[in-house]
Amino acid sequence: MRNTFKIIYTLIVGMLLCIVQPVTLLSQDDIKDSVPALSASIEQDSARVGGIVELCLKYRLPEGARLPAEPKINGIEGLIPLDRLIGPGQIRIRLLVDQLGLWKTGALSLSYIDKEGKNQVLATDPVSLTVSSNLGDRPAEAELKPIQGIIPTMSLWLKYLPWAAGLLCILLIMCVLFWWYKRGRRGKPPAIPQIPPHIRAKKEIEELDAQKLFEKGHAKSFYFRFSEILRRYLGSLRGFPSVELTTEEIARCIDKEQDRSLLALLRQADLVKFADRVPAPARKEEEVKTALTYIQETRPVPEANHETDISRGMGQ
Repeated sequence: MRNTFKIIYTLIVGMLLCIVQPVTLLSQDDIKDSVPALSASIEQDSARVGGIVELCLKYRLPEGARLPAEPKINGIEGLIPLDRLIGPGQIRIRLLVDQLGLWKTGALSLSYIDKEGKNQVLATDPVSLTVSSNLGDRPAEAELKPIQGIIPTMSLWLKYLPWAAGLLCILLIMCVLFWWYKRGRRGKPPAIPQIPPHIRAKKEIEELDAQKLFEKGHAKSFYFRFSEILRRYLGSLRGFPSVELTTEEIARCIDKEQDRSLLALLRQADLVKFADRVPAPARKEEEVKTALTYIQETRPVPEANHETDISRGMGQ
């Protein structure tokens, strides 16, 4: 009888433990899930320069909290975001990889509004990945190959090309001699002062802005011309062929901190030209002002007589 009682007692205690333990575990999981948290991840650990990566921010808000209409995300300053997708519990941001070596965010944080209407912040560690060149691990040794094999051709007119070129040179020399002779008889014309690069660039930007291409819906045409003016001015200022280089090649040639503001304008122009991004009108106006300020700050010290001659030449 006593043994039977012990067996029944043991069975009852075991059943109670089976009931109480899941409830305890469930309560602990609920407490864990209710703690506010933020985590960040990138699906890949390496990328090519010029590629696009997706930053995933997973968040958990306390009860009664919510995100604002435009949640503020810190830690991606200096990077180039293309777009963002906000969903329940996560935010996905597509970013343009624009530099070689280590690509890294800052310390990431996300603002939210608690149930009392106060602004709060979730924070997490930065994420990074390795960026490699499109030319492989040894870009200096890479050999670019043509898309198709070179097909040698020989046309009939090429046979007489040297004779035609010689005749053209003779005619050109005769025209130059005739012009020189006529110029000597008339006397020397007044010298026309050459327009300095900073005055030419400022005048071209003002004329471009006055055409209202951006306001008429031709944002890409505006930024193509805007980028060309800035590249030509930078090349004349620093002495390298910036018109023929990509933005990233220009970035490697720049060694003055003063030129960083112009580099940001060129990158923004590339997004409009090649990624079909259209900035807000206020941002476009700010970029025009930044370009004019850069030209003003980098212009040479004017000379009184020279500036007077330039002003007369521009007026004519």
